[in-house]
Amino acid sequence: MKLRRFAGFIGLITAVSIVAPGMVATSNAQDAAQKVSITRAQADRGRTEYTRNCVDCHGANLDDGEFGGPPLTGTAFKEKYFGTTADALFGFISTAMPPDRPGRLSAQTYADIAAFILSKNGIQPGTAELPSDMDALANLTVE
Repeated sequence: MKLRRFAGFIGLITAVSIVAPGMVATSNAQDAAQKVSITRAQADRGRTEYTRNCVDCHGANLDDGEFGGPPLTGTAFKEKYFGTTADALFGFISTAMPPDRPGRLSAQTYADIAAFILSKNGIQPGTAELPSDMDALANLTVE
């Protein structure tokens, strides 16, 4: 635990820059990130693709798959992905899923599936779709 605190302190020291009086420095890029956004249409497309590509392992309820995939809802999922930028979730599923053909779906399909998963974790639909570009996703915080 002491090592983790020390590493965090060193990271904070290296991330803070000198600012003019009255300005606040941020410790990392996440502080400046916008909240993630999905649309209802995107989540609906994601549901269709989830059913085609993910349901066997993760189940119809995202936590009851026949082949034991980890839950995609609930506390463990939220602890892993909420409070991070959206590129973490997208990056994982787009490079590792589905296990029998990782990375073989289109970037848009992965974004749609991620939008569906996020919708099942309480992210409310808005006016902007979740992008399929890693740089854009790195600027969106999952909250």
